[in-house]
Amino acid sequence: MSPSRRSVVSLPTVSQATSGSARSETVVSGWNTTTEGSERSGSVATVSSSETGSVVTLPTEPEAPTSSQSGGVGWNITSSISGIVSLPTISVPTSEIPTLPFPTISTDFPSTTASESVVPSGDSTGSTPGSTGTVTSFSSPVSATSTSGASNGAASPGSNVTTTGVPEFPAANFTHVTRTAAISQETCYTLPNPNGDSTRRALLYNARLREDNVSIPIPYIESVEFEKDGINPLYLTVRDEQGGIYYVDISHRGRLSVVDPNGYLVTLDAEGIHFSGSNCTYDISISIDDMYEQIADLAGVQCAALNHKRAEDLDFSQVLYLHDQCGNPVDRSVRQYPQLLVGDTVCADVAVDDETGRWDFECTFPGSESGSLRCQLAIKNKVVDFISTDPFGGACPDLSTVVTTLEESGQDIVDPEQLRKDLANQGLSSDRAKQEADAAVVAYTQLWQALGAIFTKNTETSQSALEDYIDVYNTHRSFENDICQSLHEGEIPLNLTLIAGATSIPAITTLNWAPETTKPYNITVQDSSRIACCPNSAVAGGEGATCSYPRDAIIPGTGCVCGKSATGVGIAFEWTECTNYKGRCEADGDCGDGYLCLTGSCCGGGVCVDAFACSENGTDLVQQFDEGF
Repeated sequence: MSPSRRSVVSLPTVSQATSGSARSETVVSGWNTTTEGSERSGSVATVSSSETGSVVTLPTEPEAPTSSQSGGVGWNITSSISGIVSLPTISVPTSEIPTLPFPTISTDFPSTTASESVVPSGDSTGSTPGSTGTVTSFSSPVSATSTSGASNGAASPGSNVTTTGVPEFPAANFTHVTRTAAISQETCYTLPNPNGDSTRRALLYNARLREDNVSIPIPYIESVEFEKDGINPLYLTVRDEQGGIYYVDISHRGRLSVVDPNGYLVTLDAEGIHFSGSNCTYDISISIDDMYEQIADLAGVQCAALNHKRAEDLDFSQVLYLHDQCGNPVDRSVRQYPQLLVGDTVCADVAVDDETGRWDFECTFPGSESGSLRCQLAIKNKVVDFISTDPFGGACPDLSTVVTTLEESGQDIVDPEQLRKDLANQGLSSDRAKQEADAAVVAYTQLWQALGAIFTKNTETSQSALEDYIDVYNTHRSFENDICQSLHEGEIPLNLTLIAGATSIPAITTLNWAPETTKPYNITVQDSSRIACCPNSAVAGGEGATCSYPRDAIIPGTGCVCGKSATGVGIAFEWTECTNYKGRCEADGDCGDGYLCLTGSCCGGGVCVDAFACSENGTDLVQQFDEGF
């Protein structure tokens, strides 16, 4: 979400517990906050966002609300970009207090409850990648609130937070593990939707693979969501074995988030594991110091090596054997100088053999000119390599190693009963709060299982399910091409074009990608500085008024005819009356410079014709050579 989009959100009054989530398509970047204690009004803070960050006007009434375990939290949020969207007021009576699986008090861990004003004193700045952003309405297709691109960290002073990580959590395989939880947060993560613009979706051809009896690994990728330019991928839609949907955010290389359709999510980043519900409710953050290093030690792996990006593989070589209309090798003296192009990108000639007419070109399949190529590069680098080979978050292990090790060695960290205790320590005191918290834990457990199913290494292939899926897909189709083709239809394929001398060949061939190997082409180009050699040469037949040349010898629409010289060379000449030719002849030497002796004409003998006229006047001579090559 861009901080330049101005809008206003009225944050709720504080009451006992939050209720269900609200769904909204609007993205909000600024807010007004009203905080209320258990029995009286508290401070008011106004935050507006701009290009340089957010400015906070501090409360004029200094007294903060009274801290209380039984104090209520109720939120009333209004957001606006092009209108006003009123989200429901979340308010639960304190009288609704039966019991559910959640105890109201936990004695397992000491807790400290912070109940302060929503916006702390001091200046507030705009969110940066990896930080917690401002509260926003959750963007399609799931409902939650906050700024996209923010990870769930420890709770801020503005939320109802109980710190349960003192002392550290005694994890079985990890050290320095701490836990924080919050019934509600000012900020949390959401799927990316930059600037509130509409996104573009590309569907994979899984149905066609099934029609061809291809067994697709599950989970599999159903579609890829892009920014509106169709170049930068944002998140994947993944289907599990039961047909359930999960959204996998791959927009940030230092973080991975899996979101379900109800807005519950799990996020992995360098700080640890973070769970959150829709509307920033029932957050649990499990921090692990030096998590990637600990995972690398547990897994016994070396640092993953960065793969060579496909951008380095786009150059290719192309050899052309160029000859002029008379069969002579074309050298650098030809005008116009030969240009070979891929689309609109000019190849570089790196070597020319004047004896054979061999021209070596170095070509690049266009990058900046081609949206389809840029899309394919982004899929290769930001999806395929991110999932399979790149060090996750710039650390040592790759993504599948991180998830596999966490699943094998960190089950006590994400145990459902422990998650329930984390939330119970927040003082859940109503039936609704307990039910919602229990539903959140169920969702978090399912998300953790989905994360493992998607990214844990298969014991047979040593790859994750998505890696196996991409490999199978590429065996039968092209993963990158299929994703980008529909988004950039019309840009690909690109023509390999030659312009040389008076010849222009729009498409020697067409290219969908930079070829790994190329074949040489033998091409005839017209050099206007050479005589007008031509194919299909012939002599005239008949006598007098019936004398004529065969149809194949006539070059249509030009006034030129392809006859034979005294030495048997095919020569195009301008047809005219016999008296208009330069003179009579029996051999080429009988004519002056630039002239040849035309035999077999309708003039009763040889005549001297201008050997350059039909070459210089623009007559297309090389079309007779099988369209020039």
